[in-house]
Formats: sequence, C-alpha cells, structure tokens
Amino acid sequence: MQELTFDVPGVSCQHCVNSITRATKDLGVSEVKVDLPSKKVYVAFDPAAVTEPDIKNAIEEEGYDITGEESGNTIPVSGEGKKTFNLKPL
Repeated sequence: MQELTFDVPGVSCQHCVNSITRATKDLGVSEVKVDLPSKKVYVAFDPAAVTEPDIKNAIEEEGYDITGEESGNTIPVSGEGKKTFNLKPL
C-alpha cells in the first residue's frame, strides 16, 4: 500500500470533498481523506491497481490544482488537547 498527501489549495467546501473522494475512489483508491483546513488530500492505494499519475489526473480533471505532495499522511491532527463533553439536556 502506498500513501501520499497532496497540497490542493482549491478545496474549500463539502462539494470539493465529495468530488475528489468520488473521482479517486472510482479509480480504485482504497482510502481518501480531504482536509479542508489544511487544504490537503490524503490517499492510500495499491500501486499495482492504480498509479500516482492517474490519481493526480483524476483530481486535476475535477478542477483542482496540485501544488505539492509528500509521502504518508501529513494531514494535521485537529483538536489535540481539547475535550468534547456531550451533555444531555435535563
């Protein structure tokens, strides 16, 4: 399994998330995560089934520019150090 994170500065809404997710999953990408705050797209895929250029082309065909890439998952973990309390109404 190969993992990459792309910098995609044009992602800004849920429609962007849906478009990129659908386009990459249709190619055979195993896992995709689009992070709006960091403008990054993480993909995990089997290089025997789909190639990196194919994934890039699919994202670009949806109308998004890729300005960089890194190995692995480099999406920042949000909410570290914060706790959420689920209070039920009385």
